[in-house]
Amino acid sequence: MFMIDLPLDAARLMRFAHRQGHGQLADDDFGYAAHAWLAAALGELAPKPFRLLENRQGLRLLGYAGQPIDALRDHAQTFAEPDALNVCEWSAAAGKSMPADWQTGRRLGFEVRACPVSRAERERDVYLVAVSRAQETGTEAPSRPQVYSEWLVRQLTKEGAARVNQAALDLTGFQRVRSQRLSHASEGAKRRAVERPDALFAGELTIEDPDAFARLLARGVGRHRAFGFGMLLLRPPRQTG
Repeated sequence: MFMIDLPLDAARLMRFAHRQGHGQLADDDFGYAAHAWLAAALGELAPKPFRLLENRQGLRLLGYAGQPIDALRDHAQTFAEPDALNVCEWSAAAGKSMPADWQTGRRLGFEVRACPVSRAERERDVYLVAVSRAQETGTEAPSRPQVYSEWLVRQLTKEGAARVNQAALDLTGFQRVRSQRLSHASEGAKRRAVERPDALFAGELTIEDPDAFARLLARGVGRHRAFGFGMLLLRPPRQTG
């Protein structure tokens, strides 16, 4: 697995999205536009999960891919149409190989942007689900950070991949973002604007099953990973003692 760093031109990205018919509805975080651009420029080689980062230098797309940066660059230059190719500054694109062997017991810090939703009958913010449940049972509603943190712990501990240090887990940011979504109706596919929870976490974990942890990194956390959610960015853990 490779970590890929693609510098994007935000204005060119939105022009591409509009020309492709993807920019007609609200897209607060470039998520749908980036999803459409990745499909057009890189096809099956597109990084997923990925995360978009904005700074004064512009827009960066970080993601995990199965091929190195040279393979992605060659694919785009060979097959992408000019308006898709020109969204990325390919000469400044970079990549690195991720560790092949993770060690049981290794401590890691992490940051993840996630979309904490559940799907029962329909997709809902897990916090709103918890509030509704509390109202039905006449119990005190939990806080948003509590509900989101418990949701994230469940995601990270699936398949026994890792153990989360819950004392070090923080909800460092939250907003609701409007994104585009493709719905399939009887009269054909339509795009509509939907609002989703957008939660940023920082924390620490300990690897318990190296193979499961590698799968977790490659798969990402939660839903809507194709739209910029769920990428685990690893950090050095805090020093103890």
